[in-house]
Amino acid sequence: MKRVIALRHVPWEDLGAFERHIVRLGAEVEYVDLFAGSMPSAVGEPSALFVMGGPMGVYEGDRYPFLRREVEFIRSCLESGVPTVGVCLGSQLLAAALGAGVYPNPRGKEIGWGEITTMPEAASDPIFSRFAPTETVLHWHGDIFDLPPGAIPLASSAVTPCQAFRWGSSAWGILFHVEADDGLLSRWLSEPQMIAEASAQDPNLPEAIAREAPRHVPRLESLQAAVVDALLGPAEGG
Repeated sequence: MKRVIALRHVPWEDLGAFERHIVRLGAEVEYVDLFAGSMPSAVGEPSALFVMGGPMGVYEGDRYPFLRREVEFIRSCLESGVPTVGVCLGSQLLAAALGAGVYPNPRGKEIGWGEITTMPEAASDPIFSRFAPTETVLHWHGDIFDLPPGAIPLASSAVTPCQAFRWGSSAWGILFHVEADDGLLSRWLSEPQMIAEASAQDPNLPEAIAREAPRHVPRLESLQAAVVDALLGPAEGG
């Protein structure tokens, strides 16, 4: 059976809708809860690696010592050719593992539903070829990254030059939350830390995110499938 490792930085930022598609393809999920002191084993490469989001910054290794070890683990997976996707903080960690800078966006945090625009290179990408030229997605980040050396840019937004990239043939960094579904949003909008962060941008923002979700979550379904299909391939026995 295919084995997927998901690195989790806080309890409420898990695979979201990705997990449903992973199970659909006949794989099992192993969560590694870094916030609880767990660390993935270097023994036995996974079929795929998912690096999820979190409120900390890549550059906060003194406060969160696991981040340094995590970057090394991600780098080892990339060197071994393990199909990998990093989402939000995960994309920033992937960028850092590839030698790119990660830092607070000088234009401020990007939180809520907003458009991304795909780059010309997206047309031949296994994931982003499934995206329309513009898509409305869920943003929830304050840090951004430079395009890693050798990586291919795939998407941008009005305030973030690099929203997504591919490195090699099977590693993607995706800054926005393509994994979001109704269940994940419900957890986030019940989490005091996330409510406070969004409300600091605009007191009405949490309510707006919830109100607009029915318009945008259904479209994310096919995009979520594209991500998981690219990493895990056809269903076992298919």
